[in-house]
Amino acid sequence: MWPGSDRASPHPPVGRAVPSLGPFAELLGQPYQRLKVAVLRQLAGLPEPSWSLAEASQALTWLEPATANRLLSELRTDGLVVETDRYGQPGRPPAWRLSDEGHLVAAVCAVLAAPAIPPERAVKVLAAAMALARAAGVDERAAFAPFVAATAVLERDLAGLHRLIDQGDDERLVAAAGVAGVHLADLAEMARQVARPGGHEAEREHAAAVAGRLRTLLDELTAEPTEVAEPSGQPRDLVAAADPVALAGLVAGRLRLPPAVPPVRATDALAALDRHLGRPEPVTVPLPEPTLLPIESPEVVPDFVLLAADVMTWLARLGESDLARWVVGGTWAEASARMAAVVEAWSRWGPAGDGSLAAELDPQPRLEVVGHDEVGVVSLTGVRAPGVELAAQRPVEIDLTDPSDTDQTDAPQEVTT
Repeated sequence: MWPGSDRASPHPPVGRAVPSLGPFAELLGQPYQRLKVAVLRQLAGLPEPSWSLAEASQALTWLEPATANRLLSELRTDGLVVETDRYGQPGRPPAWRLSDEGHLVAAVCAVLAAPAIPPERAVKVLAAAMALARAAGVDERAAFAPFVAATAVLERDLAGLHRLIDQGDDERLVAAAGVAGVHLADLAEMARQVARPGGHEAEREHAAAVAGRLRTLLDELTAEPTEVAEPSGQPRDLVAAADPVALAGLVAGRLRLPPAVPPVRATDALAALDRHLGRPEPVTVPLPEPTLLPIESPEVVPDFVLLAADVMTWLARLGESDLARWVVGGTWAEASARMAAVVEAWSRWGPAGDGSLAAELDPQPRLEVVGHDEVGVVSLTGVRAPGVELAAQRPVEIDLTDPSDTDQTDAPQEVTT
């Protein structure tokens, strides 16, 4: 219901649909906003420039009455629907009309709502858009943009004609040439609209170059073909019957021999060709017999911990030995790795492990000179067989009996140090 009126809008009949907005609908946000544009188009199409509320409601039969009233109220708030000036007619009822901006929006939307623009009208529509932009007073770059777009249309026409020529599609080529001719004429009219001196010189020169190439190609396509009489007989017979001097005159100045290749007689060339064709056919070389490649097993890398256990067992069998005989040597990283392997082997199979290691380690603190002027405390780790004491801990037995003295009957004495 229109504000200030007590008449309700009639219900829309069944089966009526909202008028299509075409591609312009994709430029709008909410569907509700598209309804407002559709209302503007509907009101702009009324036979009278101003109308009453009842006439407006009857024109919007595809809307619910409440929705129609709300849209009309919002358009009035936006200034797109204004009240008609009744100056000098005080007795007339109030009426409403579209504002100038409302008519402009409705006209533009009506153009953009077309289902599809025919190909031959593309440049003409761009020219109208440029004229509308210039009339609306938009900035120069935006007003000149349709001219650049029209140049792009001619570039696509030129590329399409070349493609159809390569494909040999004569029927489509004729149709495409007709559309390109219309585009070329419309661009010429469009160029006259922007013929005033000023900027955009690069765009103007590019458009002129594209139009020149397209005009040249269209002239070639529309030119009548020249009839050429086909010679009778075989080409070889025609050449044989022709005068050699006349043939040489036809190609004089056009064919030049390479400077590094001397002139060759035809008989010599044919003889060389016969020799080339008379060569024996190439012999197919059989494939080599398959052979078995030697397979080498990858190198077995021993477990370093097992190696450390074997080394300790070997050192224990030597008698009095120390662990430094195997650990110390090489780089610091190598010595550290060997020491770590000894610790791991001693943890696994030593007294703290399963006790299967046939060697025992005996660390002893010692004082040794390190360098020339410094003294450091080091430890010496001995290796022995299980149950065997090192010589440093076993008592030293000294036989004080003279072996040559046969009368002495005392037993040998032991001295422990």
